[in-house]
Amino acid sequence: MTKNIKVNLRKKTIDGFFWSFFDNVGTVGGQFVIGIILARLLTPADFGMIGMLTIFIAIGQSLMNSGFAQALIQKKDSDHIDFSTVFYFNVFSSIIIWLVIWLCSPFIAVFYNQPQLGLLAKVLCFSFVIDSFGWIQQIHLNKAIEFKAQSIIGVVSVLVGGSIGIYLAVSGYGVWTLVIQTLIRTTIKVLLLWKVNSWRPTLVFSFSSLKKLFNYGSKILIGGLIATIFNNIYLLVIGRLFNAQSLGYYTRATQFKDLPVNTINSIVQKVTYPVFAKIQDDDIKLKSGFRKVSRTLVSISLPLMVILYLIADPLIRIMLTEKWIPAVPYLQMLSTFGWIHVLQTTNITIFTVKGRSDYYLNFQLVEKIIITLAIVVTYRYGIEAMIWGQMVTTILSYLLSSYFMRKVIDIKFKTQITNILPFLLSALIMLAVTLFITRNIKSDIINIITTCTFGSAVYLLFLWIQRVDEVIFVINYLTKLMKK
Repeated sequence: MTKNIKVNLRKKTIDGFFWSFFDNVGTVGGQFVIGIILARLLTPADFGMIGMLTIFIAIGQSLMNSGFAQALIQKKDSDHIDFSTVFYFNVFSSIIIWLVIWLCSPFIAVFYNQPQLGLLAKVLCFSFVIDSFGWIQQIHLNKAIEFKAQSIIGVVSVLVGGSIGIYLAVSGYGVWTLVIQTLIRTTIKVLLLWKVNSWRPTLVFSFSSLKKLFNYGSKILIGGLIATIFNNIYLLVIGRLFNAQSLGYYTRATQFKDLPVNTINSIVQKVTYPVFAKIQDDDIKLKSGFRKVSRTLVSISLPLMVILYLIADPLIRIMLTEKWIPAVPYLQMLSTFGWIHVLQTTNITIFTVKGRSDYYLNFQLVEKIIITLAIVVTYRYGIEAMIWGQMVTTILSYLLSSYFMRKVIDIKFKTQITNILPFLLSALIMLAVTLFITRNIKSDIINIITTCTFGSAVYLLFLWIQRVDEVIFVINYLTKLMKK
């Protein structure tokens, strides 16, 4: 019986990785491609206007979640009453949040000195209400480690919403293109979630259930809310102190950096959280899983960040045209430390899986104090100085999360670094060698192709020289496959 459960969990995990990969490649990749097309049709200021509202959208989504997503997945015996209760609570909360933003919209416009932002905020944030109707449907599928339907839904909603967005941009709708596109994409996603998932809420609401879930989720909510605010605090500060165009350059650079990191991170975290939740009482298995997840994330995200650093200039010139060139130095700086986020996220996942929401909250509080100090010190010296401040806070935050990791499942910082050291060394060699080879290439396209192919070859070669297990396994597998 136990063996069958293990086999089933392994199969679900593998299927989950496959469909989560499909979801992220299709959804995130689709959004990225559509975003490039829209960036060529719209102006940096249009994207900057939406960037000014990003922090309010993120806060609203964090409040709507209220930590219940993690609580429902982490709770082993969550039942229909739990899900129905949270469903109604989320819908009610989303309406309240939307009304609050509606009332605050004039102040948002005054804060940024952008009169148009008031109406944009009212319309764009209605997506909270729409999204709330599909939130529990998605959690229900996540808990069951069922990602196939979600993957297809994500791709369909992005393609339909993006196609309509491109039509609106060509038709001259400007910044409203981005607003309408978001509403359409969210609506399609919710409708399809209800179509494919058989779960339905019933007329039941339990304050007892809500209280139990909130006891765990409240710390996640507070920590997540703090994280959300400070993850977007740079958008707020840059939008307030500089202008919409400068913020547009920064947001586009951030999106380029986030594409590989967040895609990989989301694929792994989306699957591993419910899987880790099922083995939360077995520290030996958790340590083994943590080691594998960390190595997987770093082995892919690190070389991608190196490549992104090397091709930032030709990539933006070709994909976004010359009007976006001021975003190049921002992208290069962000790429130098973007990969560290995946390690920090993995550490935090272990906190929550083990039910240590108190550690999660403490981590968020200390980290945000560090971020605040960095902003206070750097904002007067410009956007580039602020990004260097981000790098310092990212490193310190990872060290802080590693401290808590040792308290949760006794994994030392030294052990974490040793675990990923082969990939760090190979990436550094890859950077030096590729930079030397491509330094005199004038053609943008040839530069990109050479950097990607040659850089990847150097990276894999030095991993093979170090006899890294994962690389040896892949080589042996491919060799056997070719022989057959």
